[in-house]
Amino acid sequence: MATKQELEQLSLTSLAVFCQQVSDTPETYTQTGADEAARLKLEWLALQKSTPVSLKEQEEMEREQAGLKKRMVEFLAGIL
Repeated sequence: MATKQELEQLSLTSLAVFCQQVSDTPETYTQTGADEAARLKLEWLALQKSTPVSLKEQEEMEREQAGLKKRMVEFLAGIL
């Protein structure tokens, strides 16, 4: 079981893997937890497909990634 501090040290990709694991096992984490995990992972996938073409877009993507990471950490810390 990972602590919040340990989760904060992980990459966004590693957090997405944890979300996938939660999503794949609703019998362990509840259907609601699995649905939220799937939603977070889909949001991560959408960010992976974005390619910023300007510094402004790069900065916006980094803000979105930081926000997603924070939400993933909070979610996973509460469910794992």
